[in-house]
Amino acid sequence: MEKCLIPRRLALTFAGLLLCVIVLHSAGIVSADRVGSSLPLFCPFEALTGIPCPGCGMTRAILSMTKGDFHGAFVSNPFSFFLLFMVIISIIPVKQMNKLPSVAPVVMNYFLIAALIAILIFWVFWRLLPALFHF
Repeated sequence: MEKCLIPRRLALTFAGLLLCVIVLHSAGIVSADRVGSSLPLFCPFEALTGIPCPGCGMTRAILSMTKGDFHGAFVSNPFSFFLLFMVIISIIPVKQMNKLPSVAPVVMNYFLIAALIAILIFWVFWRLLPALFHF
């Protein structure tokens, strides 16, 4: 099951940064909007093609989640919830992962395939076609 997850070190780093933003925002020290406006947002795919990639809006979505704005996160990029789920699964300790039933890796692989197909469909119908035909 380890092979289909986000690399643990990357997931832990992302989870730690996300936790820091949540704590800072909740304490009123720094707002999530300020963190988002200070990040350089650059999508090489969009810069080359003019078409948003499947991940465009992910930063805004994650920052919206830190504020508790789940609707805003869904509007920015609905697959931010999938990313968050994958990060949470990836940071589960290995001892706990080994306690999962033996069918779990198979279910996780089918879940990943279904999610990737959904991401591709979303990108084609809500990002690619509107950009190409200017609906």
